[in-house]
Amino acid sequence: MAPKAWKPSNWNRDYCRLTQAIALMPKQADGSYDWGGIRVAHLDTGYRRKPALGFPSATGTGDSPWVRPSLGRDFYDDKTDPKDPLVDTPWQPPGHGTRTSSALSGVDSAVGFLGLAPRIPVIPYRVNDDVLIDDRAVVAIGKAIVDAIDRNGCGLVAVSLGFPIVESGEMGAAVDYAYEKGVPVIAACGQMTDKISYPAKHRRAIGIAGVKRLAKGYKEYYPYEAYSRVDIFAPADPIDRADADPGAPPYGTGGGTSYAVPHVVATAAIWLTLMGSEIAQKYGSGWKRIEGFRMLLRQTQRQLLFKPPEGCLARALDAEKLVKTVLPEVTDWDYEEDRAADDRV
Repeated sequence: MAPKAWKPSNWNRDYCRLTQAIALMPKQADGSYDWGGIRVAHLDTGYRRKPALGFPSATGTGDSPWVRPSLGRDFYDDKTDPKDPLVDTPWQPPGHGTRTSSALSGVDSAVGFLGLAPRIPVIPYRVNDDVLIDDRAVVAIGKAIVDAIDRNGCGLVAVSLGFPIVESGEMGAAVDYAYEKGVPVIAACGQMTDKISYPAKHRRAIGIAGVKRLAKGYKEYYPYEAYSRVDIFAPADPIDRADADPGAPPYGTGGGTSYAVPHVVATAAIWLTLMGSEIAQKYGSGWKRIEGFRMLLRQTQRQLLFKPPEGCLARALDAEKLVKTVLPEVTDWDYEEDRAADDRV
């Protein structure tokens, strides 16, 4: 029997009203969305040359119009090119960086593939071999965050990786740096254990939990023992994405809080695009931008369409309502004093 053909799905966009939010975006002459000067630092296993990421061929030459590996770096293996070596680990097939990046920014009109923030400028960083970070990855993530802000002017940092325990403070110090600079670090809460993973566990980061679609309704993607670090729930499974694994079909669906992250990154990018001048006037260029966005996530959230976890205040992302809502007041009392560099367990 032939394998079932892949077909694009919009359930996740409908669930978090991202279709309505992105419809408000300005467009360029060619019809693509005008993201202005926004750049997203994508910290993962690296990138591969795939049509969904705008590369004309897998092995030849030619640049992508929006994915810029020449500006990124491999801080995990200390190389200039953040190309993913496609390491097959016990935890996952290779190519996680390509899958999550395509879910965010991808476009392939030949098959009807469309990411959540199509053609948004992405700078890939290779910081690990898989989704579970170790001490070496912690150092690499720290370097990548600082490099993305200082050298590449990235306004958003996406991290679909993590682990519940860290033993060194380099990543946390970089999250602190991003916080003071007003650059949100949007990270997956994880699903390997019932404990939320770093860097989402840092109070200065934005922690994303997941929603899974079932044949009859929805459920939480993975339960946690505590929910204080969940800022919002976003669609996590099944999510359309491209694949870099040579043995896999070019397109399919993925699952995990890794895929919830692009929904919130896309929402933040739309918010920054539509409200940029007002955000700058009201919040300046520092930490208030992050706390303002965090407040909006809670003020505009929707019901989860399933029973909320006990003790959890976070509900479902509503991208349209968020980008249309008046900016909340942020005072010095809202400053998060819990330094991420001090976190370990």
